Amino acid sequence: MSVRMRRLLLILSLLGVGIAGYLTWVKLSSSVAFCGGVGDCSSVQNSRYGYILGIPVAYPGLLAYVTLTVLAVYNLRAAVERRGWTELLFFVVAFAGFMFSLYLTYTELFLIHAVCPWCVASFLNLTVMTVLSGYAVFLRPGEPEA
Repeated sequence: MSVRMRRLLLILSLLGVGIAGYLTWVKLSSSVAFCGGVGDCSSVQNSRYGYILGIPVAYPGLLAYVTLTVLAVYNLRAAVERRGWTELLFFVVAFAGFMFSLYLTYTELFLIHAVCPWCVASFLNLTVMTVLSGYAVFLRPGEPEA
């Protein structure tokens, strides 16, 4: 995976930490998410789909993005021969997050009938991360470092 791709994935991971961190703060502080007049974050976050096993979905989302950030930093610093498994692990975590976010987006659109712009931003971010990391791992293996 090229240095440029690894840097881009780090930036996207940090963006995800920001989004999920904000949504986590909203839940922990019992605040109302700022949606800028677009969507209905409260309806989405407080619905029964906003929790998994009684835990707000923002918490595992933040954990996933922090994991992706750690993997991205490792991939930037590690020697080439030590990065293969973490690049694949990055894709696996991003793909799992994407699939869960796809499910949550489905619930927003078809079950809750409300949309949270923060959730949409996270879904789009995970989509891009999954596509880029999948492309780099599976379609461009052994890509030069430049």
